Amino acid sequence: MTKGARQRRDGTAKRVQLTSGDHGGPKDKKGKRPRVQPVGEQQRKAAAAREWKSLFARLAEIKQRDAERQRGRTTS
Repeated sequence: MTKGARQRRDGTAKRVQLTSGDHGGPKDKKGKRPRVQPVGEQQRKAAAAREWKSLFARLAEIKQRDAERQRGRTTS
């Protein structure tokens, strides 16, 4: 026994009839994406610290090059 418009037990349900050339619906569906594991708080902080460290190292190199350039101009 079914109540109201519930689907029958064998899987048949009332559906709109497809045209003769259309048999399966849209084929351009995207597959399921893999779940991305959240990065731990500690790992995120460590990555940020590494980025800052590399940034400051690059800035120090630039300052050193500029200082050497200035020394080279004054002695010439």
